[in-house]
Parts: sequence; C-alpha cells; structure tokens
Amino acid sequence: MKAIWRFFASTELTIILAILICINAAWGSIVSMKNPAVFQALDQAILFPWLFTIGKANFNISLWIFILVILTTIFAINTTVCTLDKLYSILKDKRPWQSFFPQIVHIGFLIALLGHLVGSIYGFRSPGNFVFQGQAIKVPTQPGLLLRLDDIEMKTSRKAGLEDLKTKVTLLKGEKEILKYNIQLNGPLIYKSIAFYHADQGQAPSGLVLRIGEEDFRIKFGGAFRTAQGAIFKLGSIIPDFAMDEQGNPFSRSQEYRNPYQEIISISGKKDWLPLSALGSSVNLEGQTIELVDYINTPYVVLNINKDPGIGFIISGSAVLVVGMLLLLFLRGERAELVRRIEN
Repeated sequence: MKAIWRFFASTELTIILAILICINAAWGSIVSMKNPAVFQALDQAILFPWLFTIGKANFNISLWIFILVILTTIFAINTTVCTLDKLYSILKDKRPWQSFFPQIVHIGFLIALLGHLVGSIYGFRSPGNFVFQGQAIKVPTQPGLLLRLDDIEMKTSRKAGLEDLKTKVTLLKGEKEILKYNIQLNGPLIYKSIAFYHADQGQAPSGLVLRIGEEDFRIKFGGAFRTAQGAIFKLGSIIPDFAMDEQGNPFSRSQEYRNPYQEIISISGKKDWLPLSALGSSVNLEGQTIELVDYINTPYVVLNINKDPGIGFIISGSAVLVVGMLLLLFLRGERAELVRRIEN
C-alpha cells in the first residue's frame, strides 16, 4: 500500500503524465481536423454519452479521447495524493502558513475538474430550438418549465452592421412567470445550471391574411375563423410540393417548398387547396371565394439550450485556483518581502 501511495505521490509521475497528455492532445488535434464529420457531433453533445455511442462506433479515430480520459484520471489521482501528502507534512512539521499556497492551487484544480466530470456525465445540449415571438416552448428535461419569446431588439448601423441584439424572454413554471431576462449575443441566460444562448434570428411565415368578400381575416396556421354570415373555416395541413395522383388525391412530390398549398376545411368537412406561391390566388368553398391577400410574418429566434450541472464546481474551483496563484505570486518568498516594502 505504501508503494502504491509513493507511486501516485511522485513528482516524476506528474511530469510524465503532463508530457503524455500534451502528446496525446497534439495527436487528437490532428485526428479531429482530418475527421470533422465525426467530431462535429461532439460540439453539440455531452462527452461521455457521445464517447460510448458515436465514439465507440468510431473507435479508431476516438481512441485518443479514451486515452486522454485515462491520463486525466491518473493525473487527478496523482494530484490528490500529492496534495494530501503535502498537507500532512505541513501540519506535522508545523511549517509556515505560506506552505499551503501551492496546495490551494491543487485543490482549485481538483474542484474544477470535478465540475467538468459532472457536466460530462449529467448535462445535456439541445441546439436549434426555434421559438416565435409570443410563443412558449418546453425546456428540455425540465418538466413544467417553459421559455417564452417576448420581443427582439436589434441595433444596426451601415458601418458596423449588427451592433447590439437583445432577445427578451420570460421563463414560466406552468402559467406563472418566474424570470424575465434579455439574452445578448455574448450574454446567455443562466438558470439553475441551464444556459440559453442566442444562435440566430429572423422572420418566418406563421399564418395567412385571407379575404372573403369585404372581410379580411388574420389566421395563424392551424387556426379557424368565422365569417359575418356564420360560415366557419379552418386551416388544415400544408403540402410543400403539391401534386395530384391518378385518383385525384393530393400528395407532395418532395419535402421542399417548391409549390406549397394550404388545405382549407369547412365546418361541414368539405376541403379545398389554396396555392400559397402567389398573392391573389383563391379557392371557392361552400359558395365562398377565399382569396390569399398576404402572409403573416412573425419574428423568431433560434436558441441553444445547454445544461451543465458542474458549472458551480468549475466556477468555484477556478476562483480557488486564481486565489492560490495570487498568493503564490505576491505573498510567498521574495515577492512577499517586496510587497511588504511597498506597503511600508
């Protein structure tokens, strides 16, 4: 047991591990550049679930990550044993309090490493979440938690282009508002280890403006409307690339919006298909001429939603590490004497 302890407390082991980690990381950077298709998925995934699915299936090019995990584990054990060994020696020999400074750095490193481990196992990443203005979407893995897009504010100029962008959102628990926040390009919303990042924005059709006689109706896709005479119509499905088969049944020739048609259904169940490619197109249903007047365009944003339950450990560990480094730089040895002279 003592031999094992001495082995992991060895400074020589620390040096060897540092060299091996650098060599392995250099090899990994080359492999990653040669196989971008495989490693692109890692940018949107959690390390260990990815490692034992996609990484395992591509073991020949992900081997360096498995080796890196093993080397980092040994390095963490080496740091822990070395720190405990030094702390015992300092307390036993009653050394000056400045002797604790290097161990503070080690402890900060271990806390941050623990945070990365927790996040690599229990976190999640959910890219490409579309949310329209006024709409609320479910937050992944958080039952009852919703995010609503309230507004988008953009500041642009001819010289700089987009200067500032604020995505105004509200977090809701059921129907209760629990937090309002302005997400910025480099300022995500962080709530209970869940980070909401702004990825993109724009406008997209969310409904139609239809005219029957002298009446205009603004209807969201999937919505219904009633005319002054009491006739009720509903917007059904949309066929992206409309065509009719030999039996006269509509179908889509592709999934691309080359020739989109909107299904319109009357209260009695009769239906017809309204062309969406050009304004002014119309259909006749239940004796009513329904004309396409305009499109309803609604602002939207794309959010990347990530959860890192280890972020608290990472922040705390980094703070401890920085404090330890500052103590080492300014309150130990000759620098401490220099600080005392400056103060005097």
